[in-house]
Amino acid sequence: MLSYSPATSYDLKQWVANTIGNFWAFAHSQLYDEPARLVADGYVSESVEEGGRRRRTYSILPVGREALREWLSSPTDEQTEVRDLGLLKLFFLNFGTRKDLMQLARDRHESHQGRASAYEEQRAEIVDFADRWQLKTIELGIRYERCVEQFWSDFIKELEEEDLP
Repeated sequence: MLSYSPATSYDLKQWVANTIGNFWAFAHSQLYDEPARLVADGYVSESVEEGGRRRRTYSILPVGREALREWLSSPTDEQTEVRDLGLLKLFFLNFGTRKDLMQLARDRHESHQGRASAYEEQRAEIVDFADRWQLKTIELGIRYERCVEQFWSDFIKELEEEDLP
C-alpha cells in the first residue's frame, strides 16, 4: 500500500478496509506492527510528527520497491484458500433441520447478493481514478460473489422443489 503513497498506520487501516481487505484478511494489529518491522528491515522510512499525536508516517524506500517487484515476479502457484462459514455449516447440516438448511441458504444468498452489489457500487465510485489492475480485482470480486449468489439461488430452488419435511 505504501507503493501508492506515504501513510500512517491509520491510513493503511482505512485503505485496506476499502480495498484489499475485501479479499485478504489483515489483523488490525498487523497494520500497526508491520510498518515498524519494515522500517527495521530497511524497506520503509519513518517520519514522526514533532508535536500533537506524534503520528508516524511511513514511506517506501527504493529497496522496498525492489522487494515488491521481486515478490510480484515470484511464482503464485498456491491453492486458493476458501474459508466460508456457510459451506462449513452446509457440510454438517445433516445434523440440523430442514428449517436450518433453508435459513442458511437464504442467509448466504442474501449475503453474497449484498456483497456483489456493494462491490458494484464501489467500482462505480472508483472507476474514474483507480488503475486498471485495481478495477480487475474488483471485477473478479463481483464475478465471484455473483457466482456464489447463483449457487445459493439454485440451491434454494432445488430445496423448494423437493418434497422433504
